[in-house]
Parts: sequence; C-alpha cells; structure tokens
Amino acid sequence: MKKSFVRTNPGTQTLAGLPPSSREEIRHRARAAGLHLPDKLMEELCDSYPAFEAMVRRLPRARPRFDEPAHTADVARLASLKNLDQSG
Repeated sequence: MKKSFVRTNPGTQTLAGLPPSSREEIRHRARAAGLHLPDKLMEELCDSYPAFEAMVRRLPRARPRFDEPAHTADVARLASLKNLDQSG
C-alpha cells in the first residue's frame, strides 16, 4: 500500500477548535514541568506560547499507521532503480 504523508484528509481531527490557554494556565503548566523562571522570562514564555500552542493544535491526530512518512517509500521501485543503475 502506498500513501503520501502530505495529502490532506478533509476528515482529519485536530485540536484547533480549543480555546487558547490563559496566562495563568501557562504559568501553572510551566511550574508543573519544573520550570522556575524569573518574571521577565515567564512573561516572555506567556507571550510566545499562544503561537506554539496554535501550531501544535493544528497537527493531525489519529492518523492511520500507513500515514507514517517511513511507510511512504515504494521499496520495490527503489530496488529496481538501484538495479538499473548498477547494470548500466
């Protein structure tokens, strides 16, 4: 079975519809992760986190196994091309 990782599926599930995290939620998650940042760095994290969160939430969820990029190579075709290169 050959599939391309870059094809979009209109039924793809993402988390893009979730509301953005509040600054207090971001601070709480940072503390829970063991980050003890000075106030200036914590504010910088809170300012930049929404862009990161939006990017991560757009990632497709629940993809089938064969959507893995490692499964997109057509090994038989690659082997035949290698044999052509060696015989020529």
